[in-house]
Amino acid sequence: MSSLLDFSNLERFQLWLADFPYDRQQVAIATSASIFAYISFKAVDTFFIKPYLSPLRDLPGPEKLDSYLLGHLPRIFKAPAGVIHEEWAAQYGPTFQYRGIALSRRFCTLDPKALNHILNHSDDYPKPPGSRAALVQILGNGVLVAEGDEHRRQRKIMNPCFGIAQIRELMPIFYAKSFQLRDMWLNSISEESGEAEVDALQGLSRTTLDIIGLAGFNYDFNALVEGETNELAKAFSELLTPTTSPTERGRITRKSMAVTDRVGRKLVEEKKAALLQEKNDEASLQQKNVAGRDLLSVLIKANTTPGLKSSEKMTDEEMMGQITTMLLAGHETTSSSTMWLLYELAKPENKVVQDRLRDELSMLASEEPSMEELNALPYLDAVIKEDLRVNAVVSAVIREAARDDVIPLSTPMIDRNGVTRNEVRIGKGDSVFLSITAMNRDKAIWGEDAEVFNPERWFKPETHPRSAEFPGVFSGIMTFIGGPRHCIGYRFALLEMKVLVYALVRNMSYSLPNPAHVIEKRSTIVSRPVITLADGTKKSYMPLIVKAVGRGD
Repeated sequence: MSSLLDFSNLERFQLWLADFPYDRQQVAIATSASIFAYISFKAVDTFFIKPYLSPLRDLPGPEKLDSYLLGHLPRIFKAPAGVIHEEWAAQYGPTFQYRGIALSRRFCTLDPKALNHILNHSDDYPKPPGSRAALVQILGNGVLVAEGDEHRRQRKIMNPCFGIAQIRELMPIFYAKSFQLRDMWLNSISEESGEAEVDALQGLSRTTLDIIGLAGFNYDFNALVEGETNELAKAFSELLTPTTSPTERGRITRKSMAVTDRVGRKLVEEKKAALLQEKNDEASLQQKNVAGRDLLSVLIKANTTPGLKSSEKMTDEEMMGQITTMLLAGHETTSSSTMWLLYELAKPENKVVQDRLRDELSMLASEEPSMEELNALPYLDAVIKEDLRVNAVVSAVIREAARDDVIPLSTPMIDRNGVTRNEVRIGKGDSVFLSITAMNRDKAIWGEDAEVFNPERWFKPETHPRSAEFPGVFSGIMTFIGGPRHCIGYRFALLEMKVLVYALVRNMSYSLPNPAHVIEKRSTIVSRPVITLADGTKKSYMPLIVKAVGRGD
């Protein structure tokens, strides 16, 4: 019966086709014309209609375009992170707009009230679909990428991983790897000159990779000894290496993610098996691997909490996303932040800062001070804060308005028509660019010396009273963002940095090579140093001169 119906339908179609009044060429021309008309309409809509009708059109901002395709982006890409936005803020005020891809308007603000509104209404200002899709390719669907209810569900399960008690348990790992790097640098010092040149970028990157491997999921990269020879370390390193070819980038991403997926699944299954054994055998609580100090073990335990609904639990795919997220957030960001801190201390004008910090660290008699002892050191705290303020390694975040909205301002803005506004209307789909670098160095907030590394400012809060207006989760600094999507691991990062500084500064001094290299700060995923070699090639490298310092020196 079915075959008869099929035959009948086919016969009717053939009869209809025979009576069709147009030939193939006419159909092809009509189809091509329709496609061309659609593309033309979309181009006109994208490049002219939407930018013209955008409620952002009357905001102050730069006029002259760098490109009819990329708007003002070329000058932003050419300059160090945040510099152009700082210039525009100085010229047009803390709230302005500029043009992005396809001449779309981008809203940018340093206004504390506006930032509070945007960051505390995270569902209304999610990541743009394109940015999120790109992150999913690298990180999977982890807490850094998830939005809305999905993000809240994942974050709720992950919160126990980053509690103070849990982080305290990980301090022996922080110390062991920090001391290992210290000893490697001390052993490299020449007996003849009493000093050595070290690459702080490489050393700290390998150290924090080892730390997050052990602290994150009890996985030993051993990068300090073996470099990036471990297959997972190599895969992740290649994943973060910039390339100029989209085809090559796609190939590297697929290859790296295949390794990450395979190793990650094995880690998740091993942790699940260990947890099951722990439940069935009380004696297994004494086993190090089962006791589960690492974050992944804590995460799996939280995900199997009695009473947790199936709809609230993380899937294995989401677990995988947390592994890659922890690798990125717990490795690159902390190593780069600590590296820039050592660079600041090595500058001749900051020798007093370095000496004062070392004196304070030397006051502690313990080889491995407790969390409370480290947190009780005021100058260490000030130095860390100032480094995170001046040298935010993630320079910006981008969001997209999910609906039409009105953003309040604390500083009134005068638009292009001379009208004073206390709020800004924004349209659904408009981009919102938040420059962390510009916010952290805003002179209206931090004073005229906002661009200067000066830990003393943290002992004079009257010099920056408005910093409390910022929604930053840590001391008014925007490095860890704010609102419900603030960095979930910021306490982990702060303690790890303090341990690294304690281990590396107490018994070593730092200075710049003579002659000093010109250090460019360039952003890929994080801000990294770039030097130009004698042959003109560029290299990611942070050369510092280290010397041993005895306790009595």
